[in-house]
Amino acid sequence: MANLADVTDTQLRSELETAHGQLRSNQPTQAVHTLSDAFLAYLERNPSVLQKTTPMRDGRQIPVVMRWPALGANLSMESIRDGRPRIEFTRERFAMSEALTYYEFTVETALGEQS
Repeated sequence: MANLADVTDTQLRSELETAHGQLRSNQPTQAVHTLSDAFLAYLERNPSVLQKTTPMRDGRQIPVVMRWPALGANLSMESIRDGRPRIEFTRERFAMSEALTYYEFTVETALGEQS
């Protein structure tokens, strides 16, 4: 698991600590909502993240943020193009494995921006 203590954005780290507590308390749905809000707030504070790209296996470049897991709390590509990221919830409940995936992605994205 990515190391939360290494996240230097204090607001994001605080929100991630809340999500971590929700995960430890077996509240995956609440954690996904916390993580979604935290990720959107992080993007608002760090708009340059929206411009970063990563290569796909076929050589195409896609926005890093579009790697956000699409497990029911989905980042709208249209909202990225508009510069106003939005997460659309297509489900009401989430499994622990899904919540952990969102947690890992958020921590790793923040750590990637720090390096």
